[in-house]
Amino acid sequence: MQLLQQYASCPYKQAQIALRDHSQGVAFSWQELNQLVSEKQDWLLSLGLQPGSGVAFSGKNSFELLCCYLAGLQGKMRVLGINPAFTTEKIEQLCQQNQIQRWIDVGENLCVRPLKTELDFRIGTNSPSNDKAKGLTLTLTSGSTGTPKAIVHDIQAHLDNAQGVCQLMDFTAEKSWLLSLPLYHVSGQGIVWRWILQGAELHLPSCHFYQDVLQVSHVSLVPTQALRLFEYVAKNPQTALQTREILLGGASIPLEISQKLTALGIKAYAGYGMTEMASTVFAKRCDGETGVGQPLLGRVFQIVNDEIWLKGAGLALGYWQNGEIQPLTNPQGWLQTKDKAYWDGEQLHILGRLDNQFISGGENIQPEEIEQIIQQHPLVEQVFVLPIDDAEFGQRPVAMMKFQQEFSQTAVQKIQDFLINKIERFKQPVRYFPLNLEWQGNIKISRVNLKQVLAQLIGE
Repeated sequence: MQLLQQYASCPYKQAQIALRDHSQGVAFSWQELNQLVSEKQDWLLSLGLQPGSGVAFSGKNSFELLCCYLAGLQGKMRVLGINPAFTTEKIEQLCQQNQIQRWIDVGENLCVRPLKTELDFRIGTNSPSNDKAKGLTLTLTSGSTGTPKAIVHDIQAHLDNAQGVCQLMDFTAEKSWLLSLPLYHVSGQGIVWRWILQGAELHLPSCHFYQDVLQVSHVSLVPTQALRLFEYVAKNPQTALQTREILLGGASIPLEISQKLTALGIKAYAGYGMTEMASTVFAKRCDGETGVGQPLLGRVFQIVNDEIWLKGAGLALGYWQNGEIQPLTNPQGWLQTKDKAYWDGEQLHILGRLDNQFISGGENIQPEEIEQIIQQHPLVEQVFVLPIDDAEFGQRPVAMMKFQQEFSQTAVQKIQDFLINKIERFKQPVRYFPLNLEWQGNIKISRVNLKQVLAQLIGE
């Protein structure tokens, strides 16, 4: 947190606005923000936490949550962000798995929640000593198994990742970025570190989210949020629009979205990233072509047996397991992503997860290939293709759909007609089900959860 303290002590910087909280209608200078974070750090120390201790925060984005996050890192603690939608039982389990000494519920009021198993506050033999401890983030990722792993980054890895994104999107100290994605997710943390790296302005949204989107120069959105933004602009055509750059992520980006953003005078960027690399790895200005561009500053890649391997800027220290940081790279020092991809000489193309692939009648099915084709239809807002068991073919593809309008058999029939000449017959979904985004509590939809929901729908 050295940069925060530097800004607060710099005569030319300390009085500049660091953060605007739209929900409260207040702004904080770098000096004021640093003071509040230091006070929050003292409070954490009063709870018995110390350098090397583990502290978990659950809650929706707020000024309080951000200060807690920064204070924990400034205090050289291990900071774990947890989705507030998780049950108490699941949160307690995650805290126990990751040697968390204090779970703090950041709701309307700060609440230190009791843990069933109170953990020893002494620094264990496998943990860093007070002298060697440094601020670490623990970010949960479910991967393909559904079992959350805590991925460990130090502050420098976050800053290294941020540098490449700032360079691509021309994000400088004079600009502002909206904290539009949750802090417990790596994409939300990515916003924070770009802001701190550049000494720019961070904006916290109010209940008027899409109005706030239009008051910053930069924002990160998932496709669903982008679609809602278009609806807001259509209903409020007189609204002044200050937004100049939008980073799209969380799913494949329909061409329609980038075209509409361009029509509004906004530069749209799409890319490829992952928690293990502290967020975005490849990115480009949306150009109507498939592909995720070139590696950003400091990232290195190679493709081995159709799998993309990564290292460089943003690479995590490892997984937190049994009180230690376990390596996540192979013996050659590469992160094997399990993502299927190819390089066309100019840019990277992501074909899907190797572990999503299934076999139907002896043919390999890559769900993401089918999804990209279905997504081209103007009726479709979001789609996921999953396998179901079949006595004759082994498995067959089915689609879970969210249309721009209500789910209906008429809409399904239009998709079926659309696919007749677009994709091989054995890849065409044999059944269609509604996709209810309310099932998901995260910005990235879990296929593991969707498979569970699908099993319930098929059983009904």
